[in-house]
Amino acid sequence: MSRLWRRAAIAKVHTTGPRASADPADAARRHDPRLTVRALCLVLTAMAAALLVWGALAVHTVYEARETRVAARTPVPAAPGTRPVAWWNQGDDSWRERAFSVVRVEPAVPSAPPPPGLPRWPEPGEAFVSPALLGLMPPAATRYGDLAGTVAREGLADPGELFVYVRPPSGLRVQGYRTTLGISGFGARGPATDPYFVSQSFDRPRSDLHALLACQLGLPVAVLLIVATRLGARRRDRRPAAYATGAGRFGHARFALGACVRPLGAGALLAGLPLTALTLTGVRLPLTGYPVAAADLAPLRWQFPLALAGAWAVLCLLFAALHPRVRPPGSARPRAARTRAARPLPSAWPGALCLTGGLAVVSGAATGQATGTRLFVLGTALLIAGLPPLLGRAAARVCARLTGRGTGDAARLAGGRWAAARPAVFARACAALVVVLGPAAQALVMVTDLTDAARNATVLGRRLDDRLLEVRSAPADARAHARFVAALDPGDRVLRVVPGDDASGTGGPPVLVGDCGDLAALGDLRSCPRERAVPAHEVYRQRTPRTEALRWMGFGPVHVRAAGSRAASPSPATATATATATQGPFVVLTSGPEGRERAERAALATLPLPHVGVPGDDDVIGGRARARQADWVLLMASAGFLLLALTGAAGLLHAFLGGADALRPPAGYPGGVRFHLRVAWWAMGVPMACALGLATVFAGLLAGVNLGFLSPSGSSPLGLLGVGLAVALAVCAAATVGGGLLAARYTHRWGKRGG
Repeated sequence: MSRLWRRAAIAKVHTTGPRASADPADAARRHDPRLTVRALCLVLTAMAAALLVWGALAVHTVYEARETRVAARTPVPAAPGTRPVAWWNQGDDSWRERAFSVVRVEPAVPSAPPPPGLPRWPEPGEAFVSPALLGLMPPAATRYGDLAGTVAREGLADPGELFVYVRPPSGLRVQGYRTTLGISGFGARGPATDPYFVSQSFDRPRSDLHALLACQLGLPVAVLLIVATRLGARRRDRRPAAYATGAGRFGHARFALGACVRPLGAGALLAGLPLTALTLTGVRLPLTGYPVAAADLAPLRWQFPLALAGAWAVLCLLFAALHPRVRPPGSARPRAARTRAARPLPSAWPGALCLTGGLAVVSGAATGQATGTRLFVLGTALLIAGLPPLLGRAAARVCARLTGRGTGDAARLAGGRWAAARPAVFARACAALVVVLGPAAQALVMVTDLTDAARNATVLGRRLDDRLLEVRSAPADARAHARFVAALDPGDRVLRVVPGDDASGTGGPPVLVGDCGDLAALGDLRSCPRERAVPAHEVYRQRTPRTEALRWMGFGPVHVRAAGSRAASPSPATATATATATQGPFVVLTSGPEGRERAERAALATLPLPHVGVPGDDDVIGGRARARQADWVLLMASAGFLLLALTGAAGLLHAFLGGADALRPPAGYPGGVRFHLRVAWWAMGVPMACALGLATVFAGLLAGVNLGFLSPSGSSPLGLLGVGLAVALAVCAAATVGGGLLAARYTHRWGKRGG
């Protein structure tokens, strides 16, 4: 019966709640600021979990919608022996180092349905352009012909996709070429395993985003929940220990649930409402600029509330499971009396890890290549694992030196001694800057680093400044070539690259053919060979960016031969005869900043399936697309860093408030809250500023080694480190001020009584 009575008493406590107790000690404990910090930590945990759930669901729904639209516009090849309903050919173009699809279409039968997103088939010489491309590239309104309209959302993978549908002008056809498809319609049965369109060549799979979410948001959620369960667990409210006599594990779990249900629910509600509103309005993600349409998020309007409720329930259960069990007073085993012994030596494993990691970093930087990069990454991981304890010790040592001697300031002395005795607190608090921001800086440097080919092509393109273009097309007759040359500006220079066997009959290297005046535009000539093709290094006095550009067009070593009479300014007739003599790609040297646009429009109006590019463009486009992926890493890392920084600040604030009772006697003499704020400054502000500054210097040195030896063309992480340090200092300053105010409000100050 006694056991049943105890169970009933426990149930009554759960029913009435903690506020029903009239015990003054319980009332004082309810106002313990450490409980407020724990509740805020639980609120933050629920908000982070809501963001994680919303992000995971949004990635899934957005990718599903993208794959559905891409499958709907994918052409279906016509079966052998059947008449196609349309002709379809995919080309590509680029703008500011971004490649996109230029799809040429032509209906074969009048009743053929147009591609998804188009109200009708474009007329000859018309184009439909995506709204994002019109906003990014104003010349797109005229480059591809007359603008017939924009591609609707149904025809685009996402609102930010760059895409063009164009129909060649009269006299040019889409059909009859090797790369042209005869199609029976649009709509593949399932998503393609590989990117089908050029616009999606550099899209990352959804698994990469899920991995980023798990690392940058899932880890902070787990850390927040564990920290919330451990914040002063052995020293906080003693009522569970008093009421838990005979309660067992289930009773302890119910007490833990009663403590976390409301804060976790408040956090889920605070984060859930604005995230649900985003499903109605859509959102453009910061840093990346990626637009997410509200229609793609429509399934989240009912999925997210259900998933959030499930996440709230899981968090409550995990908190109860991880909650340490507080035993009743006197129930522990008897322990031997502690004897006053010498202070133990600090652990040596952080120093050993940092030493090993430093050697690996130096070895990797000296080795280079793939092996050196692996050694560098391993060394960086070891340094990051061992650095937080060393930073905590350094901060405590600095604080002890600043407050140990020659001071009569009670606040400075009390705060400094408190900080000097707790290096582990600062190690945990500054771990966010080291564990998140350090790897993020290294990822920024490595991801934005270009390959050797892309680096050289970037330098070459900067020197050429779009003044040298390569124009390729499907096989065409001499009249089309003549029309193309005639459509160029009179000041443009036109050359051709022809196969060696056509020029000399020997099957040698390709030959650059042109008028002597046009050949001289590439560099100073030693001679102008007319009889036979001569290697380029024998024709030109020195190598120039324009002569080097020929190698980037895939031609390799090039010979040179003049055609026509040598003249400083050849006539249009001579240039036309030279340019249309044989088959081969054009090399156009433009005369002004608008030369590329003129060449693009001339090629699209006169040549079949043309492509106009800058030498080395493919290498640069691939490198820049890879570099833009760093924005996604920074977006996820910024959220994770902020959460971990708030976690460290909560732990630091809780530890400081745990020793606030020691401030009662000295706080009785000075009035106001200035004393507590000064104690918090010396106890939290000064050591954290030292630790964060050292952590930033460490991350900057590692990034400098990476930039200097392994990733010379990577982006500088100084901006990232500066912003991260500023955010961490702001969070630390808020914790310092909050600690001083809470200590002044909840500490019962001791005062003199009597005469």
